[in-house]
Amino acid sequence: MQKPEDCELILEIKDKNSVTIIKEFTNDGVKIQFNSVGQTKGRYNGMHTETVDIIQKMDGTNEWESRSIDTTQEGDIIMISGKGTGKMETFQGEYKFMTNSKKLSWLNSSKAYAEGMSDMRSGEATIKVYAVK
Repeated sequence: MQKPEDCELILEIKDKNSVTIIKEFTNDGVKIQFNSVGQTKGRYNGMHTETVDIIQKMDGTNEWESRSIDTTQEGDIIMISGKGTGKMETFQGEYKFMTNSKKLSWLNSSKAYAEGMSDMRSGEATIKVYAVK
């Protein structure tokens, strides 16, 4: 999956892994779960809490699915589900949003592309989220 040409940066997420769970070894690799907390900045600002399930394959590639809850400084709640692919320190995918916030209701119909970098040693990640036009 590549970054679409016609898109707008709407959010940057910076988070830090708080828990790593090794779930299962398989013939394809290992199933891992990361739980992290951090901050969002962009079209809304707030707290970010995320769980990511990853299948880390033996060839160095991975597939991931995530579930996040963002809480804005104004008290709005945004639920985000994502999925994608990556390598050890880079990843990309798509996000879908759900919110009851009237101010942020435009997120519900948005298609979003995400790309990020993670540092396995420090547990820190930066994710840029783009609205696809």
